[in-house]
Amino acid sequence: MRMTCFLFTAVGAACAIAGCGPKITADVSMLRQQKYGRLAIICVPKLDANPAYGPLILKEAGSMISHLRFLEKVDCLPEVSKKYYPLELSAREPVDTVSTPPIIDSNDVSDYDAVVSLVYYYDLGHVYLDFYMTDTATAEQIWYHQFDSPDPAIKERLLAHGLSAPGIIKRQFYGL
Repeated sequence: MRMTCFLFTAVGAACAIAGCGPKITADVSMLRQQKYGRLAIICVPKLDANPAYGPLILKEAGSMISHLRFLEKVDCLPEVSKKYYPLELSAREPVDTVSTPPIIDSNDVSDYDAVVSLVYYYDLGHVYLDFYMTDTATAEQIWYHQFDSPDPAIKERLLAHGLSAPGIIKRQFYGL
């Protein structure tokens, strides 16, 4: 028991010294909550990724949307995401994942202050889920985060990333 307490104390002290966790002040957090209180989440594949995973990732993210209940409005938008799924390049207009940050058709997200594009892909045994948050008024990227996992189980890893997406947004962007 004594060793366990020592271990937890050491880990806590290391985190305090090293600065583990988000480095977002209370003022910045409050400002972000006020400015970006209406949030949309979409999920799209990069060009070579299987588009069938997108709805599954978004469903997992939607199941944990309660992590963002402090916001005025937050929605997963599968209908916006699905517009991207046809394999013909000409049909991929609503979200351009070649550009960084992804370019989103503003008509689809006009009721929101910001949109988080979850862009997934995989290569050489790694599974990636990029979070691009874009201000809908200015079309500027305001935040970026990446999950990079060495894992050959692509679908399972992407679903796990999707499940934790709302919590990551809450901690890493809003600082809560």
